Amino acid sequence: MLHTCFKCKKDMGNDNCGFLSDWPVAKKSKTADAEVINEYVHNWSYLPSLVLFKIYSMLGHKDRISASSACRFWRQNLYHPVFWQEATFVTDGNIAPNYYQSSIVARLVQNATVKFNSLCPDCVVKFIALLQSLSTNDNLKSLLLQPTYCHIEHKIFKVYLDKTSLTRLIQTCCRKPLQRFSIGGSEDLSQHIPQFLEVLGSAQPEKVLLLGLASVKYDSNYYPICDVRAELFLPFINLEMLSIDYDILDDDLLDNLENAVNLQRLIVHVHGVSDDHKGTTEEAWIRFKSRHADCQLRISFIHAYDEPAIYMQDCILKRNMPLSHLKVFFCEHINLDVLNVLSMWYPATLRSIVWVDSHNQDSQSSSWCLVRHSDTNGDEPNPLVMAAWRCPHLEEIVLLGYKYYVEDLVAIARLRGDKLKVLEVAAEDALYSHMYLSPAPIDEIAKIIGKPWTPLKLSELHPVIRSSDEGDSDEYVLPKVLADLA
Repeated sequence: MLHTCFKCKKDMGNDNCGFLSDWPVAKKSKTADAEVINEYVHNWSYLPSLVLFKIYSMLGHKDRISASSACRFWRQNLYHPVFWQEATFVTDGNIAPNYYQSSIVARLVQNATVKFNSLCPDCVVKFIALLQSLSTNDNLKSLLLQPTYCHIEHKIFKVYLDKTSLTRLIQTCCRKPLQRFSIGGSEDLSQHIPQFLEVLGSAQPEKVLLLGLASVKYDSNYYPICDVRAELFLPFINLEMLSIDYDILDDDLLDNLENAVNLQRLIVHVHGVSDDHKGTTEEAWIRFKSRHADCQLRISFIHAYDEPAIYMQDCILKRNMPLSHLKVFFCEHINLDVLNVLSMWYPATLRSIVWVDSHNQDSQSSSWCLVRHSDTNGDEPNPLVMAAWRCPHLEEIVLLGYKYYVEDLVAIARLRGDKLKVLEVAAEDALYSHMYLSPAPIDEIAKIIGKPWTPLKLSELHPVIRSSDEGDSDEYVLPKVLADLA
């Protein structure tokens, strides 16, 4: 709306002054006094909302916020839902910005990512307050939670359990026409997946494109398993990306994804494997691949110490899986048989191999098993080199916590060339054989892959990789597994 304000002066030198003051006021001349015109023209706060909207539309987000500092009217026009399509909320010790975000932006944003310290009581309280604001937002299309740890602070969580606010607030958000929803790997929230799916399935399930329901367990040897019925996934016919725990993966679930014809990525987290778990069959994966020819399967083993998980090639992995990414985090064991079968079973689909453990000070530990394997089986090729040769789509190899010969890294680089996007090993794990004659293997690798490359220095490694006593594995694992949803 255009606001105008003209001030009358006592003596304007015209017929409306002095003894003619009782006469009707004359209409303003089209050529009004220059001083009055300038006062109006140069008062930017009088710009119509439509004009401000068009100005803001031509600016980037940061410039838009800077422009809004001109005056109160400009700030008011900043809060249009069109300008707040995406926002990342971070709950920390800075109270003012979080209050500002939760009270205004959270009611406007379409795609919300919420990062919060799940073990800090104050941060959890702010997280709940933010959910309250988001639950009133009818524009909400995406809710991605990103806790720093797999658990939510228990003193708070016991108060906001299923019967009270926390789960109800998330369910209220799920009643919106969401396209993307993720619990962020939270073990506590994973116990309420059936309720979330029921609400999402009864709202507008055809709009749901992403469901992030996989978790990270605090104790992989003991944790409650939530009963998630396979038919709960039936309504999501346009689902493109799904992450789940291995505990609920079986043939029935694979078959119930039949209607999700656009499924592009299935992500599975393996922790423990219960004795009564049915697992999957080769026949179910054959049916799955026939319906989802372009779907990638990504499997992450996280603190998986059970025998079925350790010997995954016998109990979990199937030849007909469309496996593209295998990630193994802190399982305290490297399975050479698995590394060997990867290139034999999945040559057409494999894209990434990640095997990460904490460094162990014991020189006789399993960190040397790849080296011992090479020394004792000189005629048998290195399994990672074989994968680089046989798998034309392989673009990422991460091997942390295990010794490895530099000449094998050079061989991998030569086989993959500039298609190799990620090659990570620790500098202290890189071994140089006296039989290898190249004077500058690191420079050679960098030249082959077409970008600067060096092994990771000790300071570049996450503390929990340097030593299991120096950090929390959640801080390393959660960002890695949540990246699968990107």
